[in-house]
Amino acid sequence: MDLNLHGYIVGGYFMRAIKHFEFGQTYTLHHESDSKILAYIDKISLTTDDHILYVSRLPQRRLVEHIDLDKIEAYWMTTQDVAGSIQPSIDQLFGLLSSRIENHSGVAVIEGTEWLISLHGFSEVLRMLMKIKDTLHRKPWSVIFVVSNAIFGEIEYAKWHRESPRWHIPETETEIIQDSDNDVINNIIPTHDEEINTDGNTKLAFLIRIPREGYSKEVLRKRIMQWRRMGLDVSSAEPALFQDSDDLGYEIYKSVEDKVRKAVELDNRLDLLLERGWRSDVTKMRFRVRQLTGLAEVESRINELI
Repeated sequence: MDLNLHGYIVGGYFMRAIKHFEFGQTYTLHHESDSKILAYIDKISLTTDDHILYVSRLPQRRLVEHIDLDKIEAYWMTTQDVAGSIQPSIDQLFGLLSSRIENHSGVAVIEGTEWLISLHGFSEVLRMLMKIKDTLHRKPWSVIFVVSNAIFGEIEYAKWHRESPRWHIPETETEIIQDSDNDVINNIIPTHDEEINTDGNTKLAFLIRIPREGYSKEVLRKRIMQWRRMGLDVSSAEPALFQDSDDLGYEIYKSVEDKVRKAVELDNRLDLLLERGWRSDVTKMRFRVRQLTGLAEVESRINELI
């Protein structure tokens, strides 16, 4: 597979999201904040069809508040034997990375380096890093290791960064949430537990409309995640995240918001049909409602049955 010098696949569009490092390399990101890392991962996941692998120190139930786990292959580094976990094992981590590098193209973000060093020693972890570099040679992948500033001594720092140079999240790729934005997010997008319908689907709920004066890309990103947790396909809202003009972005949001509100209304009416025994019809229509497609036809069918 041909790669150009700037690190993208010729003919693809991965480069539009990840253009600040080259494929076939490892990099080191010194940890600043979880929110900044998660915001960057979330943003690149919305702009590429390539593979994104994330090994995190946070469990999936925490990650789902920030990133779309349908678009990101995420593992929780833990000693617990649970689904979606990976042990703090050099062999397991190397095996996971090797299998993905051989079969996909993309980027891996790896946390837990300091834990691996505490368990296995610096030399063993450095040896793993060098093996990963060899595996990456001429492959359409990059691997970013997230590390704590305090884990390296002076000599270890030099050895590590000789193999894996320091890298920073580009400021243009992330949006730092100011206090005023946090107030807007907390007021418009409150945290709540999802209710479950009797047929096992997450119950849809009306959410407060985002006013124009409260709109920002960060507020919209949180709203998209909230819609997704309800099971809605709101991919049509994603282009708003990449508009230079917030006015244009807000118009896209409003269009999707109207569809979602109609979907919530129809979903509530489907509950009535479910109570009357129309389980098969409800199952089919609920799928369409959550895809935000054919809402007029669904409404017509509901009217017939009621």
